[in-house]
Amino acid sequence: MASSAKKLKVQNSKDTREFQTWWTDKFGVINKGDKAVCVLCSGTMVCRTSSVKRHFETNHKSICQKSEAEQKELIASALKDRNKQSTSINTINTSHTSAASYTAANVIVRHSKPFQEGEFLKEAWLACAPSLFADFENKNKIIQRIKDTPLSRNTIKERILKLAENVT
Repeated sequence: MASSAKKLKVQNSKDTREFQTWWTDKFGVINKGDKAVCVLCSGTMVCRTSSVKRHFETNHKSICQKSEAEQKELIASALKDRNKQSTSINTINTSHTSAASYTAANVIVRHSKPFQEGEFLKEAWLACAPSLFADFENKNKIIQRIKDTPLSRNTIKERILKLAENVT
């Protein structure tokens, strides 16, 4: 009889560790994998009501002391800002690096080179970049963009196939 009570307890603890959607409005946390992430400070915590509540009350005392309507308004604006920021950053970086990847694939196919040349190009760009952009203020950003550009053999193959579909 004792073992069945223990099993029940394990099942209940598993249920309480799932993200609860009402935490977003009340405490300003969103679900990210198996963790809860605070939209106010980007802190992570386990998915447990007590942990989420404790984080909110200790790290965001100034918000916690405001009225419930003001809390909801601040949390909603932080959530809106987070969504806008992550969307714009991902869109900008992805579009530029994808465009560069398509351009490299086009050059590779025009010169009848193997698809692995994309990796060679990336390595060459990364080797040249520090000296080429030494006097640029945003040199590190440029190098990071080169690192983020997808030029693997499979990516080049996919890019070439997509480019071939669009040829008329």
